[in-house]
Amino acid sequence: MRSFLQSYKALSISLFMIWMVAMVFSAEFILSQVMILFVAMALFEYHPGFPWLRWRRQLRENTRLWWSYRPYLFIAIPFLLVLVSTLWSSDLDYTLERLRIKLPFLVLPWALAGIPRLNRREYNYLLYFLVALMVVACMYVGLNYLMHFQEINNMISKGKSIPTPSNHIRFSLVLGFAILSGFFLIQERFVIRFRWERWLILGMTLFLVAFIHVLSVRSGLLVFYVAILVWLLQYVFKTRRWWVAALVGVLLVILPVAAYQLFPSFRMKMEYVRWDLLQHQHGTGANYSDSDRLTSVQVGWEIGKRNPVIGVGAGDLKEAVAREYAASFPETAPKMPHNQFVTIFAGTGALGLGLFILGFFYPLFYRRNYRDPLFLALHVVVLVSFLMENTLENNFGVSFFLLFLLLGLNHLHPDPNT
Repeated sequence: MRSFLQSYKALSISLFMIWMVAMVFSAEFILSQVMILFVAMALFEYHPGFPWLRWRRQLRENTRLWWSYRPYLFIAIPFLLVLVSTLWSSDLDYTLERLRIKLPFLVLPWALAGIPRLNRREYNYLLYFLVALMVVACMYVGLNYLMHFQEINNMISKGKSIPTPSNHIRFSLVLGFAILSGFFLIQERFVIRFRWERWLILGMTLFLVAFIHVLSVRSGLLVFYVAILVWLLQYVFKTRRWWVAALVGVLLVILPVAAYQLFPSFRMKMEYVRWDLLQHQHGTGANYSDSDRLTSVQVGWEIGKRNPVIGVGAGDLKEAVAREYAASFPETAPKMPHNQFVTIFAGTGALGLGLFILGFFYPLFYRRNYRDPLFLALHVVVLVSFLMENTLENNFGVSFFLLFLLLGLNHLHPDPNT
């Protein structure tokens, strides 16, 4: 039994690594297959005789573990909100699409409940892999940028972004979290075998810090800086070493100033943001990226205010957004609200929003999990992204959040036998 659990854990770690690769390089088919494999592993086990697969002997016990570990139950809230709102949603196709995207919030915690608890080394090994993976991905993006330097710079000056293997906003969120993972590994003094790996991890992390400024995606930059500031506050609260906070604070001020001088992409992006917001203030920015985002949030807020208790129904939100645009912004193409909280409020009202916030924060405060720096950083990254994106309304956002949320909960599980 012990050898089976070790093999099961090793296979799970391999699947987590494949999950990361598929997510970063936007291989959605592979990503969905990995999730299906986790479910299959939870249901079946190998049997040397015919039939080769049979129901897992631990199936009932794993279900009990899932039910008894309360954070897993609260994670299911985003799916349950969509499910309950089907009672007042009439667009069946869009409702089914929302249910499909949110289904992992219900299924994956149950499927992963039976994975033996990852120890500190195994958990850090996966973070090490994430940092190395993002270095490879960023080198690929950077080489493509250098090969098409003038063409891509012209795109940036018009509000576009440097091409990335997956959506540039989600890619930047993973990049920001990978940087935080690198700093966490440095603090942990983690190596696989050799002492010089500490310098390797430091070098890779600093490379990613530089590259997130080259990439110049505002979502990624904002989550990076906010997460570092939260870490600083946590560090000062624990150690009272104000001089360290002051030093890092000065570096955080110098870093964007230096990036503005050194990286043309960063400079052009900042100049475009300033110009775009000026257009919005003058009421002439309907077809520009930042103005368009602000308009989408305004539309979602208006829909929510007219249906404040239970919303229009998650399945009917797309249709409600189209009607609101046609009435108030007929010259602008409809866009779903670029804010996760506004999206939930418009779709399921204040009741749904309250439950959503509870489900998001409960795992963080359960048994004071916020004391773990990286688990806290994950929630800061995702929370900040909620203010600028409807992060959990697509497969990439769901897979990113659930991957590192469930890894963290597995590692922080108080029961060492699970």
